[in-house]
Amino acid sequence: MSGVPTTGRSLVQLAVGPAEHGVTAAALAQWEVLRHDPGTVLVRTPAQPGVDGLATALRGVPAGVVHAHVTDRLFGRSPEEAADVLVEFAAGRDLVVSLHDLPQTSDGARNLPRRSLAYRRVAEAARHVVVASRHEERLLRACGADVPCTVVPLPVPDLAHAPAEDRAAPLRTVAVLGYLYPGKGHEQVLAALDALPPGVGLTAVGRPSEGHEDLVAALQARARAVGRTCEVTGYVPDADLPAVLRSPVLPVAPHEHLSASGSINAWTGAGRRPLVPRSDYVTELEDRTPGALWVYDGPDGLGAALARAWAQPDLTWATPGTVPGPTVADTVDLLRGVLSGVPA
Repeated sequence: MSGVPTTGRSLVQLAVGPAEHGVTAAALAQWEVLRHDPGTVLVRTPAQPGVDGLATALRGVPAGVVHAHVTDRLFGRSPEEAADVLVEFAAGRDLVVSLHDLPQTSDGARNLPRRSLAYRRVAEAARHVVVASRHEERLLRACGADVPCTVVPLPVPDLAHAPAEDRAAPLRTVAVLGYLYPGKGHEQVLAALDALPPGVGLTAVGRPSEGHEDLVAALQARARAVGRTCEVTGYVPDADLPAVLRSPVLPVAPHEHLSASGSINAWTGAGRRPLVPRSDYVTELEDRTPGALWVYDGPDGLGAALARAWAQPDLTWATPGTVPGPTVADTVDLLRGVLSGVPA
C-alpha cells in the first residue's frame, strides 16, 4: 500500500515513554515503516508528559492526524489524569488512539470503574480508535464506549534469527517473559513446579513494572518456600532477546487475563510454542495461527503441561517453516487505512 495521503497535512506518530515499554516499543516499531511515507513525523516525549508537554513536543508540526499508542499509566499518574490529558489534547488535534491494556475484571472492584470511565472518555474524544484484538473491542464496548473501532493486531517480531540449540535438548528452567506485575502469573508457575524434577526453577525474563519492585523479593521468597529458585534477569536488551528465547528454556505465558500480548508474540516470533492458559484472546490467536500455542486449561492444567513439555522439549518449538504473523508491515498497512480515512 502507498503512503498515507496527507493532502498537505502531516501525520504524527506519537511515542510516549521509554523505548523498552511494550506500548512505546509498538509505536516505534510502526514508525520504522511509517517513516518512509511522505508527510510523516515522529514525536517522542517522556512518560506522563501532560498537556503542556504534548503541546511543546508538537510545536511547529503542521496540522494533521496524530496517532498515539495509549495505556493510561503512560499518560497520567491515575486513570483520571491520563484521560484529562488526552481529552484536552484531542480538543485541539485530530487524535487517533491505539488503546492497550483495556480495563477488565482483573483490575478489581476499585480500579475497574475508574479505568473504564477513563478509557471511555479517551475513546469518545478521539477521531478513531484502534485496538489489538476482537477481545479488546468487546472490552471497549463494556466500558460504555459506542465509537468506531478497528482491530489492528499486535505484530509478531522476527526473533528466529539467533542460533538455537537442538530442539530436543534438555530444558534448563521454566521461563516467563515480560514485566513483573501482580496477576502476570509467576505465582501460578511456582505453584505448579512440583510437577517437575527437583532443582528446576523459574526464570523471570524481564524486570518489575514501575511501583512493583517489591515483587522480586516476594517471588524469590515464595520460591524458597516451595523448595525452588526464582531468577529475575532484569531488562534484556532487544539485541540479546532472541538468544534468550531460543535457548533451552520451557516457555510459559501464564497470564489468565490477557487482551493482547507482546510476550506471547515474542515467544512465537522466536520460533517457540509457549504454554498459555485458555482464554478468549488465546482462542483468537489460535484461530489466526493454528498450532502456534500450547494451550492448557487453567491452573490445574499447568502442571500436566509443564511435565509433558519437560519430557518432550521438542514440543515447545514451532513446526519448522511456520511463520507466524502479522508482521509490523502488515499492521502498518491496516493502520494506514485508518489514518487516511480521518477527514480533515
